[in-house]
Amino acid sequence: MKPRKVRDVIRRDQLVTARPDDSVREAAVRMTEGACGSILVCDGERLVGIFTERDLMTRVVGRDLDPRATLLADVMTNGPDTIECTETAREAIRRMDEFGYRHLPVTEEGRLIGVISIRDLPIETLARMAPELEARHALIERLW
Repeated sequence: MKPRKVRDVIRRDQLVTARPDDSVREAAVRMTEGACGSILVCDGERLVGIFTERDLMTRVVGRDLDPRATLLADVMTNGPDTIECTETAREAIRRMDEFGYRHLPVTEEGRLIGVISIRDLPIETLARMAPELEARHALIERLW
């Protein structure tokens, strides 16, 4: 079976963006409207951050910050890693597993085109990679 590319599994119509000076509340509304778990924070067309459901819980709600008064610039993940759309879904899985990402911005020749979520990844690819991922986790546990 030919390896699936990231471009084949991302949802391009789900590109949801905000500006760093938007409030967390505004971002949460856009995420709800887009039925997505992250929002890409851009300065013009340049990706400067990502804000996820997990960030909302841990960096805003968990710290008792006011979502209407808190700016994304203050609680987003700055300079997020990206993956090129020509990479394989396997590579996306490896990077998401290694760094604990649930969302990974996708580029095409450096231009932002979407985001891949752990939920977007093909289950058959995840299943085939299970032994590799388990071995990596076991090795990490031994090193600790």
